[in-house]
Order: sequence, then C-alpha cells, then structure tokens
Amino acid sequence: MTVHDLIEQLPASLLCGDATKDISVEGGYACDMLSWVISKIEQTDVWLTIQNSANVIAVAALSECACVLLTEDVDMAPEVLERARDKSIVVLTTSLTTWQASARLANLLGTI
Repeated sequence: MTVHDLIEQLPASLLCGDATKDISVEGGYACDMLSWVISKIEQTDVWLTIQNSANVIAVAALSECACVLLTEDVDMAPEVLERARDKSIVVLTTSLTTWQASARLANLLGTI
C-alpha cells in the first residue's frame, strides 16, 4: 500500500506533502508521547496522533516515517505545515478516532 492508497481507502485528506510519490506503507504506530515514537516507529509506518505541534514534524523527519495521520479532525497551524513542507513530510487528517483509524489501517494492510 502507498500513502496515496491510504488517502483514498481510509479515508483521509492531504494537508501537505507529495502523496503522489510511491511512499510505502507497511504498518502503523499510534502514540502521542514523542520520545516513545522516536524509539519505536518504523520508516514504513503511518504515525497516528492527535499532536499537531512543530515537534511532531521534527519527530517525523527524524524517524523518516511514511507520513503523519492526524486523527479526530485535528488540523495543523499554517506555520507548522510550512515546516512539514520544508522537511518533505506528508501530513494527513481524518475524522476517524485514533482507534478507528488504527483498526481500518490494520484491516487494509491485512494485519488483523
């Protein structure tokens, strides 16, 4: 699955980044504790979170995760999205709760 597939099938909306690239998605990681995410997330994971600060972009860049998925209709401030664009981070949002989005992602990936 790619990030582009995820946008269509979850469903999610693109806030910033290039979702047309073949960014592979093989898993997901749902957590809001940034230090924990740094130590656990994989490069092919979607990071599901409600956090929307510049620190999220820093962690996403450091971990090189596939994308950030903001759940529960969380949005990001324009200046944070600009930082994400500068770092080539794909940021998505969905109205689903973190639990719902995690379950759907696992179903889409065939991991449940």
